[in-house]
Amino acid sequence: MDLVVSAEKVEQPPLLPNDNNELHVAVSSLSIGGAERIVIDWATRIYPRWKTNLIVLRDREKEWPVPSFIRVMRLHNKQRIEQLRSVGKKIAASNNPICVCHLLNKKERDALAESGVYAIPVLHNAKAGWLEDVSCISGAPYAIAVSDACARDLRENGWDGPVSVIRHIPPLKKFAPDARERFRKSWNVPQNATVIGMVGAVKPQKNYLFALRVLKTLLKYRDAYLVIIGGPVNKENGRASWEEVVGEVHSLGLRSKVAMPGFIPNAALCLPAFDVILNTSRYEGLSIATLEALIHGLPVVASKVGGQGELGGDALILIPEGASVEQWVSALEKSFYKKFSRPKWASFSAHKLWTLASLAKPVATNGKILFVTANLNSGGAQRSLVNLSKSLKGKLQLKIVVAGNTTTSYFYEELKKANVKVMRAADSWDAFSYSENIVREICQEQIGTVCFWNVDARVKLLLVKTLGFSEVRFIDVSPGDYLFDEMGSTTEFQQMISFTKSDYYKRLDKLVTKYHGLGPRECCGKTVVIQNGVPKPPNVKTDYAIRGAPRIVVNGRIAPSKFILEIIAAAKLLWEKIPLAELHFFGAAEHYHRDYARAVFELAEPEIGKRIFFHGLNFEVVSELADFDGCVVLGQNQGCPNSLLEALSVGLPAIANDDGGAREQVAHRRTGFLIKNRDPKELADALLKILTDRRLAQELGLAGRAHVETQFSMEEMCKKYTSLFGTQALEVNTFWERVCRKTSSWFSKQTTIEKEELQWR
Repeated sequence: MDLVVSAEKVEQPPLLPNDNNELHVAVSSLSIGGAERIVIDWATRIYPRWKTNLIVLRDREKEWPVPSFIRVMRLHNKQRIEQLRSVGKKIAASNNPICVCHLLNKKERDALAESGVYAIPVLHNAKAGWLEDVSCISGAPYAIAVSDACARDLRENGWDGPVSVIRHIPPLKKFAPDARERFRKSWNVPQNATVIGMVGAVKPQKNYLFALRVLKTLLKYRDAYLVIIGGPVNKENGRASWEEVVGEVHSLGLRSKVAMPGFIPNAALCLPAFDVILNTSRYEGLSIATLEALIHGLPVVASKVGGQGELGGDALILIPEGASVEQWVSALEKSFYKKFSRPKWASFSAHKLWTLASLAKPVATNGKILFVTANLNSGGAQRSLVNLSKSLKGKLQLKIVVAGNTTTSYFYEELKKANVKVMRAADSWDAFSYSENIVREICQEQIGTVCFWNVDARVKLLLVKTLGFSEVRFIDVSPGDYLFDEMGSTTEFQQMISFTKSDYYKRLDKLVTKYHGLGPRECCGKTVVIQNGVPKPPNVKTDYAIRGAPRIVVNGRIAPSKFILEIIAAAKLLWEKIPLAELHFFGAAEHYHRDYARAVFELAEPEIGKRIFFHGLNFEVVSELADFDGCVVLGQNQGCPNSLLEALSVGLPAIANDDGGAREQVAHRRTGFLIKNRDPKELADALLKILTDRRLAQELGLAGRAHVETQFSMEEMCKKYTSLFGTQALEVNTFWERVCRKTSSWFSKQTTIEKEELQWR
């Protein structure tokens, strides 16, 4: 007997449309620098899923090579504003009128914006490297910064709009076997020498003059060579910096110890030739050269400026501002004697954050609602969503997007019958792919409200980070404390996308909990309690006499959180007093709980078909519940368990553990038995009581049914959600209100739906 659900031949909802996959990006030039590298790297890595239209304003003698599949429009630095207005009209008329702008000035961005383009400025440097002040990005929907430090500079200098941080991580390289030998030979550096590498344009920011002093001092202790991969920034004024560095090489007597081969496209290919990377920059946004060295396990000694260290590792040695030459030399010496590991973040797909930014356009407040859920598998969260959607159909404009494949077809069929539109985000699991498709759907369809209903925390974080600047209203319907636990388990992911759970909760417009319990402090004043409701059952229990073997029913998934093993253990204790009692299970395990299902089978096997019966999935089991004599529902971190509500709704005497919303459904010895934990002995005692005292069982059953009818009706649930989604009930989260979140007055707002006294984490 296989207790695992079979997903074979299950009809899946159709995928979201995939016909608009063109993205737009503009860059000042393709100079061999970090910002330009980000653009080419991103456009290369997202192909062929996404196709990039790249606008290059200026030509340079030395440029990054562009793959042939990237569509390039060069303005050749001629009539830039007029050309940008012209190309802007084409972008604005497309299905994706967003253009992420790297190193464009205000006039250039404004030319695009005047044509109807959402021109998103990207800040690549610390304040010391800004060519414009903060006022020049006024009017932009939001700004992108390449590090938290850059974002902090923006805010400290007067920017009060939204900022999204995207820390780009370059891809791992495959090095030629002879790379170390070949590059050293081309630089006339001995094969056995200690070689220090520096990568970046020769300009004052990089502080190469100081690096030469460090080398001069280091030579007192060991033989070493310095190779500078980079050249003058441009012909007009960059030559002076180059000549100053060359002059210093001669004046310090380092001519035989320094190689300056100039710009080398894909300079990362030289990394095997180096023993350490040195970065003496006076300021940085977030050095791509530093990250590139770290992901390949090469030590880096760098100045602690800007975003340096936001993505760190044991191979990164940061030197504080103002440190002496001797301190730098000491750090270099340490790096020569230690083996370093590749950082855990090296393979993180941070580049996909640029794709999300390229899809995100403003959305105005409106009545369209999108439910985002993990799947339509068997389960209480899915059951409550289906019940609600069917009831709201025709009253509200709604659709559902499932973030993954479904293992059962029942709920999807039910939604189709009710003409509720259901779409699927993607075929296989990937938080970024799901989020890209959902963001595109939200923006193209101009969906005003997004309601998360039991979906992966990473998808929620990405969607809210990406569209946080817009007027999209975000609502999270919590299935129980799992919401907070799952969000807390994504700490590393939050750090990588520079969007914390605190940021998430602050941006939420409403948090809906299924019972009166704990909630995050950031949601104080915007949390409401909406308990699940269930439809009236087709029949109810009227006869509480036991005829034949007593029958106990358990309805729900076979999963560790449902404590099936403990229920079977309790049945074995019960059999000592009532040997004929039967245990009937309706439900199955998902594939990821196969091991648990095997443990359940092994424990139950001697009694299967005798006193333990596994009936598999039955989505209409509510019509059969009245035939049983008692019900058990155990759980952990529950919200408002549907299986318990369904049992109570037919008048079935129920036993539940004191967890989550179960305590609001079962008042001990009034509407059922509420045991303190999942102890088999305590459960067996409760089962014995309801099976031997049928007068009490009847009292509990009738009271439980009345409780559900008055407090957990489908009508009441729909009424509250209709109010929640209505424009009068939900505060419009406009741009200025989001800015006000920084003040304490924001948190004093009270919900207009239910002013409940909640406890806060």
